[in-house]
Amino acid sequence: MADPDWYNWNITANHLSMIKNLKGVCLSTTAFDWIDLDYCKEHKIVVCNIPKYSTDSVAEYGIFLMMCLAKKFPIQVKTDYKTDYSNSMLTTEIRNKTVGVIGLGTIGSKIANMCNALGMNVIYWNRSEKENKYKRVDLETIFKEADFIFPAFATNDETKKLITDQLIHLMNGNAFINIVNNSRELYNHDLLLEKAENGEISYAFELYDNEKKMYDYKGNIMVTAPYAFYTKEAIDRLVEIWCQNVIALANNHAQNMVK
Repeated sequence: MADPDWYNWNITANHLSMIKNLKGVCLSTTAFDWIDLDYCKEHKIVVCNIPKYSTDSVAEYGIFLMMCLAKKFPIQVKTDYKTDYSNSMLTTEIRNKTVGVIGLGTIGSKIANMCNALGMNVIYWNRSEKENKYKRVDLETIFKEADFIFPAFATNDETKKLITDQLIHLMNGNAFINIVNNSRELYNHDLLLEKAENGEISYAFELYDNEKKMYDYKGNIMVTAPYAFYTKEAIDRLVEIWCQNVIALANNHAQNMVK
């Protein structure tokens, strides 16, 4: 069994090589980029993860962040809730706005459905077309047209830097919301901060432990601790699936294997 906090989110080949006769690893997360999969493949070590345990939790958290940006909640907090009816504090309704979902997997689909239920126009990018009522577009269209953007894809060698600086520069007053995976390998975090502090966009993200707090940033920047997955219901599901994975692996019937 492996918990990422024990390994600072990085199980290396050196860690794995110290465990004699290792046959399998049961991760406590959906993400699996923090373990050396190449080493596991080479040594025929089975890796199991926890799929879909926090879909509702993470999707709801993303909607919460979107609402915070739309209503300029970060600025309200940083100005000690001072009443200001100038244009600088004019907020926006989300109905009829366009939301772009990047990656229409389990969580991305949940976000798309929730936004659609709120009266928003949903467009999406995915490597392959999904069977749904939403319009599939290219990434350039997402960044040019969407009022709110949800990156909802996993970190791997194919997706790292999928969101380029060129795409970020296409944004015009949009809210960029980071959910699902807080890996900064996916995009240029400093560029997004710069544009948000200049008032060009709004931006919401989860903090790393050593980062500044929301009061330290200018502009409509929403910052939270990494609580997107952390609900009672999600943790109950995680523990149940984790135990099932361990039992299945011990009985030579591994489930939820990372390919």
